[in-house]
Amino acid sequence: MRPTLPPDQIRALLNSAVMRQASLGWRVQMQSDNQAVMTSGGQVNHVLHLLITLLLCGLWLPVWVILAVTGTEKRITITVDPYGTLLYNGRPVAPAPMGPPMPLPPGPPLHNLNDQAVAAANQRRNLRQKAREQAAADIVLARELRIGRPDLPRHYDDGGLIDVNHVPPQALTLFSGVTPELAGHIARVRDHVGGFSSAEELAATADLHPDLLPEIAEYAIFLP
Repeated sequence: MRPTLPPDQIRALLNSAVMRQASLGWRVQMQSDNQAVMTSGGQVNHVLHLLITLLLCGLWLPVWVILAVTGTEKRITITVDPYGTLLYNGRPVAPAPMGPPMPLPPGPPLHNLNDQAVAAANQRRNLRQKAREQAAADIVLARELRIGRPDLPRHYDDGGLIDVNHVPPQALTLFSGVTPELAGHIARVRDHVGGFSSAEELAATADLHPDLLPEIAEYAIFLP
């Protein structure tokens, strides 16, 4: 019989999977210790498209149909069972470096897969650096692109950044080791002091464990 994992390891596995999805534009709708519900896209405004179609004498109808088919909200449920298996909509899968985890097919040798995983991780890091530079150069554009906002629908890929100063508490649990209780504490401290300017200030002000600092420094952004 397989041994079960302790709750902190299950939360860490779930947070890692959620962070991968969030970096692809999915947003957290609900999260517990072993399960998260995430959504992507949004509802089509049929009333607006009906008005446009009438104003254009039906010329807008094909566009409306395409949006109705492709623009609906998508939903995925990520679960970690007591043995550490990731389930996407109830189906067990193996983690992948980007996007929804998929079963690993027969293919290149293991060292090639490792090289691809390292390359993908470095690509995500480069995206985070470019997003930080974009935010530093134009804060208004950064807000419009929703840099660091995995909780909102967006198209800009920021590599998985999390804007600690503006995301809701549940999005803070995307950091490994940040429980819902700790996320609530960080949000309360943030609201009291008016925000943070760095990972070091966050850790000192919210009295976080030093082990949390490296990941927060890697994935956090602090927009004013």
